[in-house]
Amino acid sequence: MLFSKQQKKLMLEILLKERRRLFSKHKGELLDKTIADLSQMIRNEEINITEPKDNIIDWNSRKKR
Repeated sequence: MLFSKQQKKLMLEILLKERRRLFSKHKGELLDKTIADLSQMIRNEEINITEPKDNIIDWNSRKKR
């Protein structure tokens, strides 16, 4: 399942809030790893993904033989 960048940021905010809760039953290594992985995914997406390019071939720009 693919999520948008906004959805990923929302999930990260919720996980960070859960980590700060004093009596959370989800604290531990899995929560920390999930937060780290989601943070890395968002950072990578911000760095690597630019505006999507259309897959359009401009036939007029091709040289004639």
